[in-house]
Amino acid sequence: MIMLVSPSIVSSSLARLQDEIRKCEQAGVFSLHLDIMDGHFVPNITMGPDFVKAIRNATDLRLESHLMLERPDRYYRNFLDAGSDVILIHVESPMSTGRLIRQMEADGCRYGIVVNPETPVEKAYPFLDGADILLIMSVHPGFSGQTFIRETLPKIQAARKHIDSRGLKAMIEIDGGINDRTGVEAADAGADILVSASYIFSGSVSERVSTLKAIKPAKAR
Repeated sequence: MIMLVSPSIVSSSLARLQDEIRKCEQAGVFSLHLDIMDGHFVPNITMGPDFVKAIRNATDLRLESHLMLERPDRYYRNFLDAGSDVILIHVESPMSTGRLIRQMEADGCRYGIVVNPETPVEKAYPFLDGADILLIMSVHPGFSGQTFIRETLPKIQAARKHIDSRGLKAMIEIDGGINDRTGVEAADAGADILVSASYIFSGSVSERVSTLKAIKPAKAR
């Protein structure tokens, strides 16, 4: 078993996007992580459905759309139609998470649940039965290049115990400040997928993805 790696494409060179995607494909990444920000839920604005569609047209890789939106219930279908394979939603978004999940399931949409660093991971537990992913943020969402918040490691450990004890399919993903050192800490705590942005795209994509993939997941030891 190898560590799964999901590069956050927003930190790539967008002027050479197709080339960057090819590098990720050749490196054997698990998926591409797409950060969708609306300028309200987080203090930044990034890509919309048209950009996701362009990425979809450039690759067959699995696409995760991380909706950092105040109203993901109004917009998730746009990102699903654009070619997203998994839609990730925050429990902190100001709408009914349970109602949104029922809508997504009715649309045949695969989904994941996201918790911010200050949010108890237990807030996600009621929504994990049908989820593909539990994404634990290890930085405050909005900008890449932040320092890994080590206080999130016990949340990974607690989530690992909960998911394993209930036999759930959800994989634990960690996002924020992930590099060759913090990736090991996250893996030791029980993470299945490492999302990495500036670490991967500030050097050789193939070498840095290989470094992260070489980290042994705790379940494989």
